[in-house]
Amino acid sequence: MKNNDQLVPNSSKTTGPVASRREWKLPPPEPTVFAYEPITVHERIAYIAGQIPKHQGKLAYCGLVGSGVSFEEAKAAAQICAEQALAWLNRSAGGLDNIERILRLKCFVAHAEGFTQISEVADAASILLVEYFGDAGRHSRSVIGVRSLPRNAPVLVEITAALCSEPT
Repeated sequence: MKNNDQLVPNSSKTTGPVASRREWKLPPPEPTVFAYEPITVHERIAYIAGQIPKHQGKLAYCGLVGSGVSFEEAKAAAQICAEQALAWLNRSAGGLDNIERILRLKCFVAHAEGFTQISEVADAASILLVEYFGDAGRHSRSVIGVRSLPRNAPVLVEITAALCSEPT
């Protein structure tokens, strides 16, 4: 199992140009203290639990999008959530080279009344996945607007990915 926190775009898995060839630094996966697993792998499918925008054990953003959390901050929060999901895949699913493709992304956005750009918030996470994996990062997606999320997070992202092989 790989435990490499450097995120380097994998050009061998892309059918088109990857938007960025720079090396990405993954954060360490944020552990949970609750009664669930952050990632479960079953029959070459990795299910990543909902990730909130945590950085070094603390929420990077708190509150409702459109009231206390700006649109730009919400997009940054969605990217942090996607990076956390990648960090868990990297650590627990055999490394990012073991990802065949991203299958599904669910994005939950806690927003104030009248805020309507929840899909655009989720785009930030989707774009990050496509930038890294190319066509293998394209996925089906659901975006759900909600009144609140755990720990007053503005965004929560779940990812499901197909693996090339069972992690060792």
